[in-house]
Amino acid sequence: MQESGGKKRVIVVGGGFGGAYAAQRLSRRLPEGWDLLLIDRNNFLLFYPLLVEASVGSLEARHVVVPLRRFLKRGEVVMAEVRSIDPERRTIEIQVIGADKGSTCSYDELILACGSITKLPPVPGLKEYGFELKSLSDGVDLRDRGIRLLELANTIDDAERRRDILRIVVVGANFSGVEFAGEYQDFLRTAARSYRNIDPDEITVLLLEMAGRILNALEPELADYARRHLSREGVDIRTGTSVKEIGREFVVLTTGERLSTRIVVWCAGIAPNPLLGQVLGIPTNKQGYIECNPDLSVARREHLWAIGDIAAVMDQSGKPYAATAQNATREGTAAADNLLARLAGRPTKPFDYGGLGSFAALGCRTAVAKVFGIKIAGFPAWFMYRTVYLFKMPGWSRKVRIMMDWTADLFAKAEPVQLGIRRIVRQPDSAGEPIAKKASVR
Repeated sequence: MQESGGKKRVIVVGGGFGGAYAAQRLSRRLPEGWDLLLIDRNNFLLFYPLLVEASVGSLEARHVVVPLRRFLKRGEVVMAEVRSIDPERRTIEIQVIGADKGSTCSYDELILACGSITKLPPVPGLKEYGFELKSLSDGVDLRDRGIRLLELANTIDDAERRRDILRIVVVGANFSGVEFAGEYQDFLRTAARSYRNIDPDEITVLLLEMAGRILNALEPELADYARRHLSREGVDIRTGTSVKEIGREFVVLTTGERLSTRIVVWCAGIAPNPLLGQVLGIPTNKQGYIECNPDLSVARREHLWAIGDIAAVMDQSGKPYAATAQNATREGTAAADNLLARLAGRPTKPFDYGGLGSFAALGCRTAVAKVFGIKIAGFPAWFMYRTVYLFKMPGWSRKVRIMMDWTADLFAKAEPVQLGIRRIVRQPDSAGEPIAKKASVR
């Protein structure tokens, strides 16, 4: 890794929404004599709000990833794993993907935006047999797995066995869990029409939520609408319930009930990125997230900033901002502006963002939303949901491609065919492939 040639340097760690938009703002406004380096293990931003649609085939998968270099007017992107960070020496140890040896980068200002991981509690069998939904490969795995189960069920004459095979369990009824449950059931039931021996009603998605209701971040009225809609479509919603054991072909609920299933998708919560364990002397709260000042600088640390899921950023009421793409994007630009203000000797500003609204897609061209305090449900909310995220997508060429995908999906659903871009790394189960995470061919 080349040093900055005598110039001062800002490094952004993490190319998610917060990091990408912070780097974009800095690349346009950094003063002369400063370099910018964006480090991420991938060279793209996954447009996470549209991941579920890409998973079920409503969108072409490559249309929901944006090259990180597209965000930078000037600066450099490096695909690398961060091994350690030393705030005292202001250095980062990295391992470039594919390189034989690690290298050291120095910085003058550092923005940490490395996101979160799925919170995996010590549930027996979760790590071995559970699915996550954090990456494009996760979505492709779930699509291919669902189609493989349809193929298997189509060869079985016993209707009860088919129902056992085609039962999907989704744990966590937050935005991701609710959207996935609705869209995945719609995808599987539509795909089932191509199979002579399968009744679409034999497909059941079981949505579990430990809290008393689904979509706790939404108004109760909208959450109730979402529950009624999903129930009408056949999603089995159970609140006050979670999972206490996952097996190769079964799940045990906290109620003690044992059910047959071949897919358990874990959407119940997030945890801090393990990278924080490699940062020396960084202040974190009880949950393990970085403590931040109101202006997004790290508490009790100079030249260090934190944004997005990894940061504990408090609103005016003293509650942390939710870990959403919308908040991360706003924090990214705000942190960049405050960093630039500090370089220019100007006072920084506290981050204060009320949010424009929130959406939850439910499948079957239905959604719920709260926008500018107005509650919307049904097709209008679904149309608004798609419109908002379409205009958030960088680049007009990608916007056009997404519009074409959505238009085609209105008239012809995606065909039930596996993408076949994985390699199997474990012994197959009775469905013909491993249930746990697979290694994608890169």
